[in-house]
Amino acid sequence: MLEFVLCFPILFVFFLFIVQFAQILLTWQVLHYAAFMGARTALTCNTSERDARAKDAVLRILAVVSNSVGGDSEKGDAKYSKIDGWGYLPGTKYVDKQTEVSFDVTGNHSEVVMCTVKFKMFLYVPVAGKIISYFADDGNADKDKWEQDIEDQGVALNPALLAKYSNTMTLDSLKIPYVEIESKSAVSIPYDTQIYPTGN
Repeated sequence: MLEFVLCFPILFVFFLFIVQFAQILLTWQVLHYAAFMGARTALTCNTSERDARAKDAVLRILAVVSNSVGGDSEKGDAKYSKIDGWGYLPGTKYVDKQTEVSFDVTGNHSEVVMCTVKFKMFLYVPVAGKIISYFADDGNADKDKWEQDIEDQGVALNPALLAKYSNTMTLDSLKIPYVEIESKSAVSIPYDTQIYPTGN
């Protein structure tokens, strides 16, 4: 019994970290595919439609892993939540707020279409999610001050304070910890032109 009391909490927290990291890895795989499809869609569109069409393709893919709170999925409150043959996905209300899409078709990458996607993944696993989001640096000034105080021996290292300084996004009055992950994908332009895409 004593061994169980001492070991089970540690093993259980370790299990929570495994679950959360598995979700992050799965999301990163979907994110990389979304970046590829964004670049591929941008390759097939002219300049006036490129950004909107490619971002639409990225959001439709990332809706699968959005997992955001709130909204009525049966009525399709999210523009990108409907999957043909399945209906509306739950938890896709804030996928557009979680996602940032950018393109580079000129400059250093004139021979390719480069799509960069940044995605704020919500971490719902207890304990593990808040600790991981704390160590995901977002330039939080209060967090930096607290870390400096720790180095200066000004305050004690208290793990309970991690929740306060975690990266969080407020949705529907809830503070949800997140980690921002990024993926880039480049698709080669298959023909020689200095201005691509062209036409209307």
